[in-house]
Amino acid sequence: MKKTLLFVTALLTSLALCLPAMAETITIVGTGDGTTVLKNIGKAFSAANAGVTVDVPRSIGSGGGIKAVGKGEYKLGRVARGIKDKEKHFGLTYKVYAKIPVVFVVNPSAGVSDLSAQQVADIYSGKITNWQDVGGNSGKIRVVRREDGDSSLKVLRKSFPGFKDLTITKKSKTALKTPKMIELISKKTGTIGFGPMDVAKAHNLTVVNIDGKSPLDPDYPSLGTMGLIFKKENNSGAIKQFIDFATSPAAHDAITSAGGIGI
Repeated sequence: MKKTLLFVTALLTSLALCLPAMAETITIVGTGDGTTVLKNIGKAFSAANAGVTVDVPRSIGSGGGIKAVGKGEYKLGRVARGIKDKEKHFGLTYKVYAKIPVVFVVNPSAGVSDLSAQQVADIYSGKITNWQDVGGNSGKIRVVRREDGDSSLKVLRKSFPGFKDLTITKKSKTALKTPKMIELISKKTGTIGFGPMDVAKAHNLTVVNIDGKSPLDPDYPSLGTMGLIFKKENNSGAIKQFIDFATSPAAHDAITSAGGIGI
């Protein structure tokens, strides 16, 4: 009986060693900003860690990600802003993984690829209403904006010339999430909007240079900060490995190729 038990134990051990490691999925919930960069980091991480997949689901906003991780519904979140005072009771840790230019994006029908900061301000205030007036094709300019609390708009208010106290035209349309912004620009001719460069780059849209400066030039004025959020007790195993990878120089190639700037 004892020999049989030893034999069975040895057999099970041998089989366990031959089986592939159990697959694991790291789900990162939150903002629609930076998703292309984060997906690219995930691909690079998975390539170096067999059996681990990184899932970046549809946007629920930075606030939604903070609540979901704070309430224990998910272990890892993504945000395009810091943690507000009213959210600190969740006890989350915040780590920056990339900077992403906040860019102005136009439907290709506009016929422009370079605008001055003043022209952008005049378009968003409603002073300029036809693309022909800024060197583009003749056609109505459709302005899309984000809500006042949006992270990209906050970056523009803080750093883009002429935007600090700008009153955006009442004829503009408000998109409540980055994917909706991109959808509106893609479908409507003559439309201009703004958002993180990585998301814009992933679609067939024109990313506008400002005063001849590319969004990846060192002195481009407006950059958004992308971060990961988690509870300390969840910072272990594959999640810790991913966080360490995403916030290290090892992820810089994946970040840069997707339109971001490594930290």
